Amino acid sequence: MDVQELLRLADGLVFAKTGKRLDDLQQAVVRGTWQGKRYSEISKEVHCTERHVRNIASKLWQTLSEILDEDVMKSNLRSTMERYEFSHFSNFLNLNFVEQGNINFCTETPHPPKTPQNSPPTQTSTEDNTQQKLRLDLRDAPDLKTFYNYPNSPLTALENAIARQNCRLLTITGMAGTGKSSIARNLIPQIQTQFDRIIWRSLRTSPPLETTLKTLIQFLSNQNLPLPRGGEGGVFPTNTDAQLSILIEYLRENRCLIILDDVQQILSSGQLAGNYKPGYENYGTLFKLIGEIPHNSCLILNSWEPPSDILTFTDDNSAVCLLHLTGLGEAATEILREKGLLDEESWPELIELYQGNPLWLKLVVQTINNLFNGRVSQYLSYQPVFLSDELTPILQQHYQRLSEIEKQAIALISNENEPVSFTQFMAKCQGSQVELFKAIQSLDRRGMSEKLSCESETVFTIPPVLKQYVKMVGE
Repeated sequence: MDVQELLRLADGLVFAKTGKRLDDLQQAVVRGTWQGKRYSEISKEVHCTERHVRNIASKLWQTLSEILDEDVMKSNLRSTMERYEFSHFSNFLNLNFVEQGNINFCTETPHPPKTPQNSPPTQTSTEDNTQQKLRLDLRDAPDLKTFYNYPNSPLTALENAIARQNCRLLTITGMAGTGKSSIARNLIPQIQTQFDRIIWRSLRTSPPLETTLKTLIQFLSNQNLPLPRGGEGGVFPTNTDAQLSILIEYLRENRCLIILDDVQQILSSGQLAGNYKPGYENYGTLFKLIGEIPHNSCLILNSWEPPSDILTFTDDNSAVCLLHLTGLGEAATEILREKGLLDEESWPELIELYQGNPLWLKLVVQTINNLFNGRVSQYLSYQPVFLSDELTPILQQHYQRLSEIEKQAIALISNENEPVSFTQFMAKCQGSQVELFKAIQSLDRRGMSEKLSCESETVFTIPPVLKQYVKMVGE
């Protein structure tokens, strides 16, 4: 059992009893306990008093003790949870495997067992109660909020890709705040009747592939708590290839929708866009199999940048789709109207300045309302672009992911008043032509540069908000 499995098991047990998820402090207590840390060390990490951490831990141990019907404390948490895990799932998946190359494929189709008593909520179609129940696990998904849909919106494109093109692998990219998670979340009610299983998982904690596969398989198979280790005697295999083959079989047997959010967390910083962190390259195998092998299901990836594997699929492969979000465009006026801003004739300029990014606009609206009583024209009269304390860290996260050659390129563009051509790049930027081409292409994949056609050549520019941040970093 690793720390992610421990957290997920503890969270599932507590939720089944109390209806509440572990909060950040409770997770920190569990994580620190697994790592053998003292309460004093945990308190420093979470910026709380040691006494408060001890109180939270004591209540958590008491809750788990009631659930497991045995005394749980800091010293025996790990052994108790491992014992519980093994005792409840020692006979999972009695399957036979036939080896084909590096991937094992099942010789008999696995049949999902009956749903345990503490399984996630199920939903039955209102049109036909005899249909198989739709099983939903959206514990990592954001809440449904106001969604600004409009003609030719990305939501419509996603519905068409899944319903008409039978898209198996769909990647949504865009900078933070563009609405990737919101679009995927609002897509679910539109298409859920087409699926038997829907699960949403976030990769924000960078779980290894083995952990993600175990989570997906246990849900798709109706096993709703972490599964035991092992690979013999009918228990869950530890071999990644065998796990992948089991997953593919479930994707064939049922029509499943899987959403993996925050995929950028398994991709490297300091390199060109799309490269995996060391030890996470095997996620590429998962994406490749789901994109290439025929099945009835769909995997949606939400990420700041596309994994490099996604870009290797040919353009005519309708089973693999890539959607890049840049902003709401005119639809962003609804945000400004809801927030009560004035000077409607100046709204298009404000929207363009912040790329129609919903999050960025909401942050600047706070400034306009607080300092200028909602007067957009007065705010726009001040230069340069204002970067609030809330927006700056968001831009910093994107900037820190860039490679050195990308930082050179984006700094060069930001220091110019006019868009920059390749010829200008070559004259001013260090590095070879090949490196420069890769850097510009990588910035484009990250959504951090814009291409413009200018007479006989292509030129590049940087969005105003990002340009202001890069200048600030360079000062």
